[in-house]
Amino acid sequence: MHLPEPDEREAYRVLDFALRAGEVLLSGGVGAADVTATLVLLARACGLDRVVCEVTFTSITLTYVRASDVAPVTSVRLVQVRAPDHTRVTEVDNLVTDLVQQRVTPEQAMTRLEEIRRARHPYRRWAVTASRAALAAAIAVLLGGGALVTVAAFATTVVVDRIAGALGARGLPDFYANLLGAAFATTVAMGLIAAELDVRPSLVVASGIVLLLPGITLVGSVQDAISGFLLTASARAFEVFVLAAGIVAGVAGVLSVADRLGVSLAVNQPPETGLADLPAQFLAAGVAAAAAAAGNYAPRRTIPAAAVAGALGWGAFRGLDHLDLNPALSTGVAAVVLGLGAYVFAHRQRVPPIVLVAAGIIPLLPGLTIYRGMLFLASGDTGTGFLLLSQATSIGLALAAGVILGSFLAQPARRELQRVERRIGGPRMVGALRRRKA
Repeated sequence: MHLPEPDEREAYRVLDFALRAGEVLLSGGVGAADVTATLVLLARACGLDRVVCEVTFTSITLTYVRASDVAPVTSVRLVQVRAPDHTRVTEVDNLVTDLVQQRVTPEQAMTRLEEIRRARHPYRRWAVTASRAALAAAIAVLLGGGALVTVAAFATTVVVDRIAGALGARGLPDFYANLLGAAFATTVAMGLIAAELDVRPSLVVASGIVLLLPGITLVGSVQDAISGFLLTASARAFEVFVLAAGIVAGVAGVLSVADRLGVSLAVNQPPETGLADLPAQFLAAGVAAAAAAAGNYAPRRTIPAAAVAGALGWGAFRGLDHLDLNPALSTGVAAVVLGLGAYVFAHRQRVPPIVLVAAGIIPLLPGLTIYRGMLFLASGDTGTGFLLLSQATSIGLALAAGVILGSFLAQPARRELQRVERRIGGPRMVGALRRRKA
């Protein structure tokens, strides 16, 4: 048996430290490019100058190349659980920044990382459920729903979130949580129509399924594709497809039952809104973004900034929408504005831009378009249904690409970027940059 040499033991210790930090980032939805650059810088700050990092959708591999005639030191860590906790992502990002800029020693950083990993979530579970329900209620207001639709969206989301939590505790994949959650939201809409209440079922369903839409996963997929990590981008894109398929299957299943029962869930256009409704919509967009931030366990100090980012993106979208532009184009341009604003706020609050981006995109997600597409498909109008679903896909892609472009444009040009940053293309949503020594 070959026992590691003292330098190998220290290398394994540093690599394990970097892998644990990378696990927090990757499970929190951070892109592969940011994880790669961050871990290489972290290892370099701990004394390992020649480290190669490979990130896939479910694993991180770090290799320390000691010399050309000596076997490299390699460590691998699997990342099988992906649950957003943006407080931990922020703390790890700040830890890496402090380490790179030599404000803490490697020993202090290793101790601090273990404290971050063992810390509890910043919010209790009931508060997260209430935040996600408030998100759905705000989306209902944003779409023009009345008091009954808003209350129904709030109550529906409470149940949907508890369903997702119960299934997750039993180890079932998110596909089934999305399927049952979407089916329950559609069932509530069907029940309201059967009770002859004056509601728009499309708004009830659209508000209920916004919580299930994989917005941050889509942003990560586009970011990985732009940055050249095509394998990870493909895996994330397929996860988006699977999660969206669960929503579509849940909605379609209940719609077919409603058709057999003779309950008409008519396709309704969203109600027209005028200038008098803009203040309420800005407020609703801000509340939705703030609630989404709390639902992702974002730091408390970022909640107001998330609200401003959400209102900013929605305001840009409404202004472009009044110009009768293509919905995907309007969403993409609004996302650029959102990305710019998120980067500025994130820089001032010392948090990664992804914390604000994940919350700010919520008001722009195409939940209503997805529902209307499924309703047309269930009614037999496959042409219109596939057209609407294609439009929802293009809106989602434009949203993700626009947010990334906005964050990229907001980042100042820095000549002191190290070789690793120049080698990895694309915008940085998470991670520290090493400062040039005087």
